[in-house]
Amino acid sequence: MIIHFVLFKLLAKDEESKEKARSEIAEALSKVEGPFVPMQFGAPLFADRAKGYDFALFSRFKDRVALDKYAKDPLHLDVIENVIRPRAVLDETIDYDLHIPDDTW
Repeated sequence: MIIHFVLFKLLAKDEESKEKARSEIAEALSKVEGPFVPMQFGAPLFADRAKGYDFALFSRFKDRVALDKYAKDPLHLDVIENVIRPRAVLDETIDYDLHIPDDTW
């Protein structure tokens, strides 16, 4: 299984605008097929430890093939370009993937 974890720094400065951006990104990404369970999204529980990151997504994929298919999906690429890019600092986005044994989770 592949765990796909992404951290975003949002461009919005006030909390109301950040929440709107989080909601728009989550809604758009939720429409992209790929993860075998629904993606999870959220703001940091402890903002003082988040190093300026405002928003995270967590998803699980069956294997590397499924993750690669998701990454290249035209809808996913459209979401990055037209929903995420206008709302987040892409140069500071952390995209972290790791493999864990299937029987671990």
